Amino acid sequence: MAQSIDHGRRLAGKVAVITGGAKGIGRATAKLFAEQGAKVVIGDLSFEDVTATAAALSPEGDVVGVVCDVRHETDIQNLMATAVNRFGRLDILVANAGIIPEAFLADATAELWDDTMAVDARGMFLSAKYAGLEMVKAGSGAIVLLSSISGQIGQLGQVVYGPAKFVASGLTKHLAIELAPKGVRVNAVAPGTIETPAVAAMSPEGIAKGIAKHPLGRIGKAEEVAWGILFLASDEASFITGAILPIDGGFLAQ
Repeated sequence: MAQSIDHGRRLAGKVAVITGGAKGIGRATAKLFAEQGAKVVIGDLSFEDVTATAAALSPEGDVVGVVCDVRHETDIQNLMATAVNRFGRLDILVANAGIIPEAFLADATAELWDDTMAVDARGMFLSAKYAGLEMVKAGSGAIVLLSSISGQIGQLGQVVYGPAKFVASGLTKHLAIELAPKGVRVNAVAPGTIETPAVAAMSPEGIAKGIAKHPLGRIGKAEEVAWGILFLASDEASFITGAILPIDGGFLAQ
């Protein structure tokens, strides 16, 4: 039977964890989730960033900041435990933490590969693992992974980042099949070029080329990605799992 949904506060009564939640798409998603009624635990690298973000988004304490480096398994375990201990449950994971290195094959090093995979691939896997285990206990939950257009097609200058995002896309499909019988949905978003601190750190030439390839002719906003994440995390998407939603200004339609 379809669930009754409060469309005014679509996450009322839900508890969410967002990795990389102090900046960019993560912060925009945390803000939107809090506005939609969720209790939110954000994880990020800096104590100052997570505490300031949590205080700004919810002075009442409905948003909590935790220092978390997704390269470290114990940090991720602590992040999930904080949600359960503080708010009594864990309903949603947004695995957003990531880095976006630009590299061609000749310049890419083994160290850059390892660092990127540690954050974008291993960190995402561990986040999904420990959130998923909590959700399986409850018999329900929604996981949203951050893939990318680079996790769907090949692109120049992303010989390291692109394969890491293919991991996100593959993880989405495989976890969706494994966890569906246990009441847990797993989906992903595939953003195009989005206005975030990580993208701002890229070369101007790289950004300009990226924008030019988007049929809508502009860079996307973090808030636009957050709305897509909200949909996939909400009960409105209760019959959707294993999907990868492009939020890319038409990039992948070409």
